[in-house]
Amino acid sequence: MLPALAAAGMLIPVAHPATAVPAPTGAADLAAVGRADTADADVIAESERLRREFGFEAGAVAPASVMRTGPASAVSASASVSADADAASLVNEWGFIGTAAETAEMQRRDALTAAVEPVVQKFGEEKNFAGQFLDTEHGGRLVVQFADALPAKDARDDLTAKAVSAGSSAADVEFRVVQRSSQELTDAMKAVWEWDDATPDTASVASVEEDVQANRLNVALTPGTDPAAVREALGTLGVPTHITASKGADDLACTSRTVCDSPRRGGVGITMPSGGGCTVGWVVKKGSTWGAVTAGHCDWGRNSGTVKSGAAYGTLTGDNALKSGTHADMRFIKIASNAKPWLYQNNSSKARVVKNQALGSVGSSSCLFGRNSATPTCGKITSTNASRRSDTCGCVVYGQSAATFAAKPGDSGGAVASSATGATARGILSGADGTGKMHYSSLAYTSVYGMGKLATG
Repeated sequence: MLPALAAAGMLIPVAHPATAVPAPTGAADLAAVGRADTADADVIAESERLRREFGFEAGAVAPASVMRTGPASAVSASASVSADADAASLVNEWGFIGTAAETAEMQRRDALTAAVEPVVQKFGEEKNFAGQFLDTEHGGRLVVQFADALPAKDARDDLTAKAVSAGSSAADVEFRVVQRSSQELTDAMKAVWEWDDATPDTASVASVEEDVQANRLNVALTPGTDPAAVREALGTLGVPTHITASKGADDLACTSRTVCDSPRRGGVGITMPSGGGCTVGWVVKKGSTWGAVTAGHCDWGRNSGTVKSGAAYGTLTGDNALKSGTHADMRFIKIASNAKPWLYQNNSSKARVVKNQALGSVGSSSCLFGRNSATPTCGKITSTNASRRSDTCGCVVYGQSAATFAAKPGDSGGAVASSATGATARGILSGADGTGKMHYSSLAYTSVYGMGKLATG
């Protein structure tokens, strides 16, 4: 039996204590950095995208005031750097170049969502719960929603008190009444997939997700689908639906290889027994057995063989949660020995100790550690109740999160964390929905599907 909220397509894992992460050091003048090479220009462009998504000014207002400072290296706001500065070294743990104040704000948001998560989990057991999100357009306040009526005042006060204890204020929390609960939207989501399965010929729907902020469903159609016919069919559900065209779902599997076999850790590229390439997400422990999890669609249909990352990494097993109606696109790789609770963060930090796990809220950050990038790619969570059709098995995966970070073929199964440090785990990369967002399965499902628990140190 799935735990509370899983039946609604959204499992909120038990929160673990937040770990304080020191602010990054150094300073940058974006205007100066912008005069560097093309690689730096790409970093600046990505930084500006994330700044906009998290509600910070970008573009024309990126002069010397946009910088990072840390406790060990306080730098004046009037400071600047030379034109040959390395922009990538100035990126903070959330993937963008920011001020000291913006660093403090992102830390506040992380602390807020971690502190209230146990209370939100209890709210999620109520049928009228309608999700929560960080309102990045209005200062990053936490909005907690319910259909028809709010919960009792003492329950609301409990959440607010936890927010205040974590460094936010009572004004940083808003309780809102909306029309539809997450359960209603999930039921409609399932109806969309049932309609799609009953439609003759090819599948029309690529992905469906709950848009908690708009209190509606977002539906992405497969290439060539006539949106008018779909819109007519969805109109009978009585649920507001935003329909967009998808470029086509992609499970992000490939045939490239990387080398990181000892000690075994997460965030490294692997070669499957068939020769295809994917990425290991996180190291887990199942009783006394060490293991790791990757995407269930990696070598889907195969239940044995050696998994390699240069040399032998582990052994493929039949523990695969991917099937129609599942809540997880993940599978278990058995490791004989020599595993550590580590994540390959980047080329200079290959043994980042994993501390805890948290689902996060819409509006929070998520970062991907995949085989195709030396450094993690980051983005904003857009939904914690999304579904997509896997083009590997043709089945629909529910209960996923969606975020705006970038990924490439071969990143399937990669580790998704709350920030670029990788200390707090979020999930396992599933694939693209074709609209520019990536879906990943909550790491809490490793326990649900008998694959052990996250290894922490």
